[in-house]
Amino acid sequence: MRKRFYVSVLILIILALAFVIGNYFGGVKESPYESYSDQIYTPAAKKGLSFEILPQKQVQYTPTATLATPEYKQVTSEVLVQRLKKDYYITIQDDDPISVAEAIKEKVSSLNGYVITEELSKSKSLTVYYLEFRIPNDAASEEEMGTLLKSFNVRELRLESEDVTSRYNQIIAEIQSLEEELKHLQEFYSKAEDVNDLMNIEKRISEVNSRLNYLYLQKDYYEKVTDYITYHVRIESREEPVFEAELNLMKTIYQAVYALILIIRGLIALTIISLPFVGLYLLGKTIYKKYYKAIQKEKE
Repeated sequence: MRKRFYVSVLILIILALAFVIGNYFGGVKESPYESYSDQIYTPAAKKGLSFEILPQKQVQYTPTATLATPEYKQVTSEVLVQRLKKDYYITIQDDDPISVAEAIKEKVSSLNGYVITEELSKSKSLTVYYLEFRIPNDAASEEEMGTLLKSFNVRELRLESEDVTSRYNQIIAEIQSLEEELKHLQEFYSKAEDVNDLMNIEKRISEVNSRLNYLYLQKDYYEKVTDYITYHVRIESREEPVFEAELNLMKTIYQAVYALILIIRGLIALTIISLPFVGLYLLGKTIYKKYYKAIQKEKE
């Protein structure tokens, strides 16, 4: 009994030592980087463009002159705003697609939204009106638009949503970092005296400005697709055939021609079948005329 007690105490001591050593050597370090959400740039354009985030090309600058090395400060944000991208794909069937499209555009305007693109196509049997628009991404606007759309004959309704918060914050963080770098580069440029330093700084400033312009467009795109809900609406209508009488006439002609072809085929088949009998008839007639009449004359 005493031996089991000593063994249990020894096991507890070993576990306690392992826990202490594990915390000492394998402790989790907190990352010094946090997400960004401060707004810097708000473009005036309203049409969104499709962009993908590309990895930033890091260019290291080492001046030949003695210049102070800039110290970068990490700007953090305490409030994290979720960026949710929503796309509705809707198909509506109605006798008058143009009237439905006008009603939808009127509602979009009343909700402070805007139309991205619209297209009308007509054929003999189908009229299609394609409409793509955006409205503010809030519950009230979404509910109003949903009520209007459901008042029509909706054949298909699909919602696709995507959380782009991480990508948006990554863009904001890179913009803030590059703007801070640009600020220090401009300070270096005003103090530099060596020609090589001036050329290298100008080159880096050009690269930073180019990258910033690209990131501003990406930031503008993600703000549009998250501040607004995008709707892709297809309105179609099955119309009565315009040339129904002509089509019926052609169908009647085709049926008459087909019946005539069947009659001709029947006559040809009948002719082929009757040819042997016609030959036998002619042969019998010839024999009758030649022999039977001669026998009758001899009897007389």
